[in-house]
Amino acid sequence: MSVAPHAGTVIPLTAVDTRVSCQLCGSRVALSASFCPHCGVATAIPTDRKGRPVDRAATRSLQLAALVIVANIVVGALALGIVVVSSDAKNLITAALGLELLHFVVVGGLVAATISYGVRGIRETKDGRLGRRNWAVLSVVVASLVGLVLAVSLSATLAMFLAR
Repeated sequence: MSVAPHAGTVIPLTAVDTRVSCQLCGSRVALSASFCPHCGVATAIPTDRKGRPVDRAATRSLQLAALVIVANIVVGALALGIVVVSSDAKNLITAALGLELLHFVVVGGLVAATISYGVRGIRETKDGRLGRRNWAVLSVVVASLVGLVLAVSLSATLAMFLAR
């Protein structure tokens, strides 16, 4: 006697999870539902060019990863400009530490949001029903690398400040 289904056994479609998370409240919503039963928000499911549903979190994580790179360039350039223009050599390390802290807070916050959305996107696309999983993975990798560079840069600046 075998407990495995026979080759001709049909598994009903209701056995497959056909639900996604509401973008507002996070409760599970059926793919076919027009509105979230918990909070009432419209639940239009975005699709790719082939008509497959895509994950909003994966898309948002890639957008935030691009913003992380742009913010890193802008804040880094502003910090470099202020250090170059600074005429007070005595307080240059203090100014550099302050700018590095600002850089860490601004870009670090974006890195944290990117990783959060990316992990959520990876989790929501794990069964293959939703697309753009690669986008979520890419955004987590990029944000993690930028976060690592930010932490090393802040540590080096802090070490310089303490060593003076």
